[in-house]
This record gives sequence, structure tokens and C-alpha cells, in this order.
Amino acid sequence: MKRHSTDVVLVPASGTNGIVLTMDESGLTQQPKKPKLNEERDAVGRNIKCLHNLPEEILRYILSLLPTKDAIRTSVLCKRWEYLWTSIPNLNFSGLEPDKRKQFMNFVERVLLLRDSSDIKTFTLSCDVLRDASHVSAWISAAVRRNVQQLCIYLYNFRKPFSLPHSLFTCMTLTELELAMPCILKLPPTICFTNLKTLNFSYVTFTKEHSTEKLFSGLPVLEELELQNCNWVNLKVVSISAPKLLSIRIVEDWENQNDENGCQVMISGVSLNYFRYCGEFCNEYHVHNSPSLVEASVLASWYNERKRQIAHRMYMLLTGFSGVKELTLVFCAVE
Repeated sequence: MKRHSTDVVLVPASGTNGIVLTMDESGLTQQPKKPKLNEERDAVGRNIKCLHNLPEEILRYILSLLPTKDAIRTSVLCKRWEYLWTSIPNLNFSGLEPDKRKQFMNFVERVLLLRDSSDIKTFTLSCDVLRDASHVSAWISAAVRRNVQQLCIYLYNFRKPFSLPHSLFTCMTLTELELAMPCILKLPPTICFTNLKTLNFSYVTFTKEHSTEKLFSGLPVLEELELQNCNWVNLKVVSISAPKLLSIRIVEDWENQNDENGCQVMISGVSLNYFRYCGEFCNEYHVHNSPSLVEASVLASWYNERKRQIAHRMYMLLTGFSGVKELTLVFCAVE
């Protein structure tokens, strides 16, 4: 009768490898069992090899999904990865920790200095300006020179007057701009955002009527505008006119206003279909020449000491909504 071979597995003691005993016609033969750890290492090695063999464009895309610091850390993996980070399209710098101020400054300087000449898609900067206004301005200029498309700037704690680089206001590649800086925005004589589609200002103070008017009339393709707690100081009238403007959102807080009289803000957009206001009517808003308006909402706070002023300004705003299809008012606004 033919004898079949049989495998007998001996369970290893702690810390040892398993042994397979095979019984056949010649008797017992010992075969070492391949450790599971080695299999895992082999799998990791194969994955690393596959990742290493990917085209550089895909590797750069993978790096672009990582935080900037983590993307730069990959330079120690191997020779091929050493300089991949110098062309990642997205850069994000955040330095709001006082005890790490010097480290943050050196890090940003080094990244921008070693970066190659490739374009930047998204550049985000959040930091205190303090006495380093010239450095901060130079960083923004570096992003503009590399044809930045999306620029998000959040600046705090100014110790001296700060001016954004003039090149920012004529950047032809910029499609999205978000600017939060609780100080006066100094505007250059030439302003033209030829490709800007989204604009968000937060805590920005406008003081020059002519330059402010020039800013909001130099937006030929703007589609979305958001104004959060912005101040119009010493300005009587400001016009916002963008032929392709689709949406506008305004948020106001009386505590953040520097001018008690406020300003008349005239909004004209033939393509405007969404309008939202939330605040205390620190300024007077008028919407006109907007036949495409579909949805509008007004969330107004009500204060007895200003109720007549608020009521008047709300009435002036509502008169521009004659053709709106859907209008939402909070209870106090109805009252």
C-alpha cells in the first residue's frame, strides 16, 4: 500500500521559530518554518520598491498631500527622494508659537531658498508679523513670482506699518485670495486681478476711497466675494461692481468697527444670484442692477440704542430684493 507523506507542525516555545516535520517513506525530515515577521518585511520591501519606481510626477503628487514639514522629511529616505520636495505645488506655513519663532522663520527661509523654479499652486501663510514685515512681504513675493494660484494669508500682531507687495495686486495667475489681517490695507496705484474668481477679506480696514474703489472695480471675472468684519474708515461711498459676481457674503460686528457713521456700500452684479448678510448694520448696503438674484438672507442683530438706524439700513437693503425668488429674514429683522 502506498504511504502518503504527513506534515506535523510543532508549536514553538515563546521566542522561537516553528518547525515542520514531514513524514514520508524515508522517515521524518525537518523543515524550518518561514517566520511571519520575515514575510511582513518582504511585503514592506516590495511596497517600498514599487513606490520607489513610480514616476516623479506621481511621487510629487503624493508629497503634495502631506503637510509641508512631513513632505520635507522624506528627503532622508534615499538619494532619489532628497530633492523631490523642492518642487511640491502646495506650501503651508504656520508659526504662531512665540517660543518657536526663530525656528519658524529659518524654516520658511530655507524652504523658499532651496525650492526650484516650478510653479506654486497653493501657498498658505499664518503667522505673527511683529518686526519681520520685510521677511513676510518677501515670502509672499516669492509665491507670486512662482505663479501662485491660491493664496491664503493670515497675519497678526503688527509692530510697525505693513504693506503687501505690489506685485500681488497684478498677479495674473491668482484665482483665489483669502486675506485676514487686522490692520489698514495699503493699496498700490495699479490693481488688476485678471483671473481672480474668489476673494475673501477678514478684519481688513479700508481708508482710501479712490484706491478702494479701484480694487473693487478691477475684478473682471470674480464669482465669489466674502467680507468678514471689514472696516470702511473715512469712506462715504464704496462701489462693488463685478460683472460675473455670483455670490456675496457679508459679516459685521459692531465691536470691530472704527467708524460710527459707517459707509454706503453699493453692490452691483448683473449675474448675482446669492446674497447673505449677518451682523448689526454697521454700514449701509444697497443692492441694485441684479436681475438674476435667486436667494437672499438677512440675519440682523437688534439693539435698542440703534434700532432706528438699523431699521432704516435694513429697509434700504431690502428695497434691492424686489425680484428675489427666496428671501429669508430672522425674527428680529421682521419685527
